[in-house]
Amino acid sequence: MFLLFMISLGLLTKIFTSDFGTHIALGREIVQTRSVADREFLNYPSLGVQNVNTVWGFQALLYLVFSAGGTYGVSFLCWAVVFGVFLLIHRSTTIRGADPLIAVAAIFAFSGFLRIRIQPRPEIFTYLFIALTIYLFTEHFYGERKKRLYLFPAIMLVWANMHSAYLIGFILCGAFIADALARSAWNRQLQWPLLKSLLASPVLVGVAGLIVCGLNPAHYDAILAPLHLLTKSGGTDQVHMMISELTPVKGTGFYSYYKAAAAFAAATMLLGAVGKRLYLLDIFLFAISFKGAWDSARAVSMMGLFLSPGVSLQLTGFLAKTAEWFAPKGKPAEKSREKTSGKEKAGKKEKGREKRKEEERAGKQDPPRFSWGRTAVTAATVLALVAFGGTTIVFSLGQLQYGVGLTEHKFSLGAAEFLRRNPVPGNMFNFFDIGGFLDWQLYPKALTFIDGRTYNAAVFMEHQTVTAAFPGWENILEKYGVTHIVTKAVDSAGMTLPIIPALFSHPNWSLVYADGLFVVFVRNSPENREYLRKFTLPKNMLWHEVIWESYHYMFLGVSPVIAYQNMATMYEIMGNYPMAVQSLKSALREADDPFLRARLMQIEQGSRAR
Repeated sequence: MFLLFMISLGLLTKIFTSDFGTHIALGREIVQTRSVADREFLNYPSLGVQNVNTVWGFQALLYLVFSAGGTYGVSFLCWAVVFGVFLLIHRSTTIRGADPLIAVAAIFAFSGFLRIRIQPRPEIFTYLFIALTIYLFTEHFYGERKKRLYLFPAIMLVWANMHSAYLIGFILCGAFIADALARSAWNRQLQWPLLKSLLASPVLVGVAGLIVCGLNPAHYDAILAPLHLLTKSGGTDQVHMMISELTPVKGTGFYSYYKAAAAFAAATMLLGAVGKRLYLLDIFLFAISFKGAWDSARAVSMMGLFLSPGVSLQLTGFLAKTAEWFAPKGKPAEKSREKTSGKEKAGKKEKGREKRKEEERAGKQDPPRFSWGRTAVTAATVLALVAFGGTTIVFSLGQLQYGVGLTEHKFSLGAAEFLRRNPVPGNMFNFFDIGGFLDWQLYPKALTFIDGRTYNAAVFMEHQTVTAAFPGWENILEKYGVTHIVTKAVDSAGMTLPIIPALFSHPNWSLVYADGLFVVFVRNSPENREYLRKFTLPKNMLWHEVIWESYHYMFLGVSPVIAYQNMATMYEIMGNYPMAVQSLKSALREADDPFLRARLMQIEQGSRAR
């Protein structure tokens, strides 16, 4: 438990998802009104549109935790879920005979996968319920506390109101039942009385779970929601899937995790075959893991939940086999001694047993002999698990900021306070990546244009037109009566949003707020004349804004090379060539790229010419 606790501390990640704000805003409404709205009320272009809330249970819980403990309390909730997942997976694995320390190392090996999605989103409870489902069915089929399986329907009821991925629970139920049938067939135990005692409870709780999961706002429609979403293709649905990381993993940033897991799993399966610990259930779990992640990049984070039990058992079997290989030759193995004793006479056998009992009582049995070979193989196996886990953890630490609470590198509490104290009459347009934060900070005094849910495809495409400054972007703002724009200057890929230079050169928009995280523009209109007189800032600040945001984004996984290139461009626009040169040199320290060298030479020559 101490080791699992220490591993869980390594998964702490500061809150960086804007969806956190949306969930807080919705949870606040649920708790205060004691009802679950099925119509949109946060985004004004979509007001009244039907939007069934399938994660209301998570949102209500999140808001209650936030009310009691703030963002630190939310971080503690995420950590508690992770620690619970680790305990359940470890217990499930050791029940089936895995070495406890090998199980800890296997959990650590895949902890970096889990860390990439440990944010206050409803899916973290899917991780917990997956681990709990595996534990309950493991207890029933392999352990002694078989009656705990009857908790499954209650789990499915809660799961169905927390996250729409509860279909996974029934897939796991089927995997355990199929494994039990296969083992019975292999052992030639397919008699009806035995099968009835073995399978009656799992089938019963599975059916009961299927019945109660319909007790949620979406009823039984939600059970197929993930399948419906994955089968959509083309147009705006494809864009939505990309934003939601529901596209196939190949070609995404998670593909490196996927390939590493595939290589590691293949290696442990070979070792498990050598040690005769390659079980059908683990192959089922491996298949669920790789198929799910192949179809949906988001599922990469939960691969460790399915892979670590099998890896633990396979490596435990392999190490047991190596113990036989390196057994001292001067003393026959227990197995061979049993074969020999079977041929001995009954009297001699009884005498040997009595002698061994006497030695045990007297404590005179020889201690196990030390084996350098076995120690080396065991050490190499544990080091391989630790190295794999350490690599993925370090990689995730380079992408996501370690710690608790709200990250200071993405959200501007100052901008929210400015807008609350100095509200702008009329409608707001906002960048979707900060929409959830604005839902949380400004509702009900102001409504957002869009947030991270992006379920309204038409509005999302209008958002894209505006932020990309495509032809017609001004018409869209006119259509919705937009009087002010709240956005970031840099997108999540580290590139300057095209709308920023467009607003810089547009006479109808004035800059009123910039703090290195958000910018606020207000339309030049007679109604806003007094407002602009008080708060207008020089638009030249925008280039500094891009530099500041590029710096912040390096803490959120954006490539430093891209960030420094962006900074160099801004310094060049401002005529600050020494800083442009310094930024490009910083980029070259990260990656020795010919394009960067050519760009550096160009700026240096331009600087000397001036």
